[in-house]
Amino acid sequence: MPLQRLKKEGTKIKRFIFKAFFPFLTVSTMFCILGIPKASEAKDPIRLYCLYPPQIELISARGTRVLIDVHDPKALSSPPTEKDVLLTTHNHGDHRNFDFVKSFPGQQLDVKIGEIKMEDVMIRGIASAHNEGDEFRSEGGTNYIFIVDMGGLRIAHFGDIGQDALTPEQLSALGKVDIAITQLSNFYSDMNAANKKGFNLMDQVKPRLIIPTHIDQPICAKMAIDKWTAYKSSKKFISISPEDLSDKTTILFMSQYAGAMNLPDSAKASVPGLHFLQEDEAYRRDVVGERD
Repeated sequence: MPLQRLKKEGTKIKRFIFKAFFPFLTVSTMFCILGIPKASEAKDPIRLYCLYPPQIELISARGTRVLIDVHDPKALSSPPTEKDVLLTTHNHGDHRNFDFVKSFPGQQLDVKIGEIKMEDVMIRGIASAHNEGDEFRSEGGTNYIFIVDMGGLRIAHFGDIGQDALTPEQLSALGKVDIAITQLSNFYSDMNAANKKGFNLMDQVKPRLIIPTHIDQPICAKMAIDKWTAYKSSKKFISISPEDLSDKTTILFMSQYAGAMNLPDSAKASVPGLHFLQEDEAYRRDVVGERD
């Protein structure tokens, strides 16, 4: 092959390589120049704060905080900011504080369906029922389920759901739930040891971890311990990453329930799948400090 033809073919190959890879090089270079951060890695743990359920705080590795069913603002780990998100499952006084909702400075879903998308957190609210037979409504209904995707985990807060069973549409929206925050017995939702509604709902969901909220019948706590591997946490803050959780459902009693349970304390025992913060100050230094 003549030397001139070889040079021509070589030039064509160089042009092909340049056209194929230049867009990727340009995007990569742009991200470096602009300092655009990478998405949070799934292995980064989230923090969960629970002083007394059902009021829950979820905090991402980057410090994004999602507040759910705040009835006592004084019990929050720190005052709310415009960077926080507030989710309210229904209108009962132990789940919703009217003044707090009205003055909240950040985004919120207040007793309604909807979506909130942030850099490191995705939230979706779907309609449910506080009692079997209640109408599903897009806003102002009797109960809502909030699905929070954070740090590679899917967390679902079920509020005071009192349905006999989840619908196919709800199960489709929920997908694979890692952590379910839900009640096991509640007189006001007609959920008790006899009908086992709380347990039947979790049998449908099959979460990797359950954090119970309402348990107004002690027998239901015993039923839960007999059904699932059970632990308690004496700490208000826990730190969880996806690889920590077992595929087998575990239940963790927190807050006032922990004190009443004769169970291994996950803050002191070696518990597969759960790593607990030993110091409250660690949260305030590492997370709250980042948001100030």
